[in-house]
Amino acid sequence: MWFFGNLYEQVVWNPQLLADPRPGSLVGVFAAGSPIYYYLPWGPLGVVLAVVTRAPRPALGCLAVSVALKVLLITQVNPVFRDPAVSREVVHGHAVLWAFGNGVVVIAVGAAILLVLRARRGPSPG
Repeated sequence: MWFFGNLYEQVVWNPQLLADPRPGSLVGVFAAGSPIYYYLPWGPLGVVLAVVTRAPRPALGCLAVSVALKVLLITQVNPVFRDPAVSREVVHGHAVLWAFGNGVVVIAVGAAILLVLRARRGPSPG
């Protein structure tokens, strides 16, 4: 869920924001339609499940990178999208930051999923 949510942001939401960087376009943190209701249960649950099921260390490292980046993006970049007083240029600049940071998150979470699947499959025959 976390992977596909971030992929959706990367492929749909962020390009729209880059094309039309409207200040105040992101709804409030706890408002109806806020992405927090989608992410809050799945991000932490995925990390906890990876630890509990003893995912390989490289997969846990990928998840740690993705969590750290998401915390930075959510706390430092998201508030700019909610602020109706900032300029379109500032919103666009932060959308570029979001695109790069979220791109790394998508890659890190995808790598973690692949590493866990590979570990669960076991050694290849022959």
